Amino acid sequence: MYILKPAFQVPKPEAAFGAMPDTVGLNYFLTDPNLGLLLEMYVNESDLERAWPHLTKLGEIAGTELDQYARIADKNPPQLVSYNARGERVDQVVFHPAYHEMEKIGYSQFGLVAMTHREGILGWPSKFSHVLKYAFWYLFAQAEFGLCCPMSMTDTAATVLERFGSEELKQTYLPRMLSTDMKERWTGGQFMTEKQGGSDVGANQVIAKKVGEHWELWGDKWFCSNASADVALVLARPEGAPEGTKGLGLFLVPRRLPDGTLNRYRVNRLKDKLGTKDMASGEVTFEGAVAYVVGELSLGFKQMMTMVNLSRLSNAMRSAAMMRRSYLEALVSARGRVAFGKPLAELPLMQETLFELMLDAEAAASLVLYTAHVYDQVEKEGGRYQTLLRTLTPLLKGYICKRARYTTAEGMEVRGGNGYIEEWVNPRLVRDAHLGSIWEGTTNIIALDVLRALTKDGAAEVFFGDIAQRLTRLANPYVRQVVEIFSPVLERVCAQAEGIGRLEGTEREMFAKRLMNRMVHLAVVSLFLEEAEFQIARENSYRKLLVAVHYLYRYLLSQGLDEPYAFDRSVSKWLERLIDWDPIPAEAVSELLPHLQN
Repeated sequence: MYILKPAFQVPKPEAAFGAMPDTVGLNYFLTDPNLGLLLEMYVNESDLERAWPHLTKLGEIAGTELDQYARIADKNPPQLVSYNARGERVDQVVFHPAYHEMEKIGYSQFGLVAMTHREGILGWPSKFSHVLKYAFWYLFAQAEFGLCCPMSMTDTAATVLERFGSEELKQTYLPRMLSTDMKERWTGGQFMTEKQGGSDVGANQVIAKKVGEHWELWGDKWFCSNASADVALVLARPEGAPEGTKGLGLFLVPRRLPDGTLNRYRVNRLKDKLGTKDMASGEVTFEGAVAYVVGELSLGFKQMMTMVNLSRLSNAMRSAAMMRRSYLEALVSARGRVAFGKPLAELPLMQETLFELMLDAEAAASLVLYTAHVYDQVEKEGGRYQTLLRTLTPLLKGYICKRARYTTAEGMEVRGGNGYIEEWVNPRLVRDAHLGSIWEGTTNIIALDVLRALTKDGAAEVFFGDIAQRLTRLANPYVRQVVEIFSPVLERVCAQAEGIGRLEGTEREMFAKRLMNRMVHLAVVSLFLEEAEFQIARENSYRKLLVAVHYLYRYLLSQGLDEPYAFDRSVSKWLERLIDWDPIPAEAVSELLPHLQN
């Protein structure tokens, strides 16, 4: 029913000799059969049929006007106007018109912030599933990463209010935070980090004082995402509360008070950042700012972690999108340029690079869409899915965001000298990708969080059990052969996780990142195998199974193989058909299996 073949033709070498190919004008949805396949797996037919034209439209916009607005906005960062002509403090953040045009597309035209919160977005009869939501965001983020931060902050702040806020707070703030009317909508922010704290949030010192029916906040916040937010969620320590995270409360701080005057906090300056230059991050000083408690005062940090974890998942999605964009740019460039008498894409080492980029991009997309599917199951059933989501979220954030740094840099190198020039998209992708590993917890912090989930939240049994259950459902004989090779690897890593869990203190922590990465690779192989069985049944193509075998070899088995060259030859033999999503015969897989078994 759905056309999953690429809808574009990469320029032929003879026509593109000496050219400098670009992806401008491509439809980011119709050129991504992998996304289409994943959506067919996770979305029912009627919903996918209804969503298809909207995804196609966003894919078209992302490859044209949104991408152009993003390039302009990146070159014209926001400016802070502290005072007006009368010398009155206004703290107004002024954005370039291109940024506002992107806001119209994200907030209004496609309702990306509101789509999982209320009905009626894009004419949808219910709330969107998280799978569909992240598919839309995935397309948007391939063109624009920076604006995704304020949109994500607004989305996740709304979720926190829905779960923990009083009815008064919900009625006052949610309608405008979830509005698609550009004149009415409010944006949300997260003000958590302080100078002395960083990742050690328990060291935060901003003080909350009770004054009548509200609270007042005093102190400094060092990194404020979306500094121009209309509504900010802020961690602060009530007077007399204990030290550490247990003493932190969660407060809602409006930009303006009910009478229209500015609340009592100053935006001291905007950050001069490496990337996400079009989005305003700033430093804030609270000087008795009016604030309202969200949820239980003693559970502020735990409630804020709801927002942080959702932001981590969103962050992983955006990094996955940049990996996809980098691969697409590399593919178009390598196929469209001729060097040494051949298109670059036909040269062996370039084929290896393209294949690696493709593996990374598809692995990231599989992880994000599956985790979104788990999120949907949490809302339906809870239980083990909640524990699984608790584990997958930091796993994705820790690995995908780190890997995006490598993938975007490799994509830049494929383009050569032009890739290093700011007129092309690659430098922006590289700069933006570096944020993911820092924002919402550095890789070390995330790895420790994964370890904490395994040892304290009982997540090991659920995570490894989820993979094992997935494998038992697979029935295709070729897929089963790969499962038999993969299963002992799964058992070994599971045993390693149990052994690490029995260690104490620093000895345990030393292995956290390596364990996190291995868990990611296990999850990817299992998802690829499930996707392979789906694709074989659907179109009798073994493409995904060949991808799964290569991923298993590359990331989990390659050190023990005597003859890795069979896999290298396979890349050269099948790469063009893998890229074009042409049907792949079973023999492409069967000829590699003996090498894996050895």
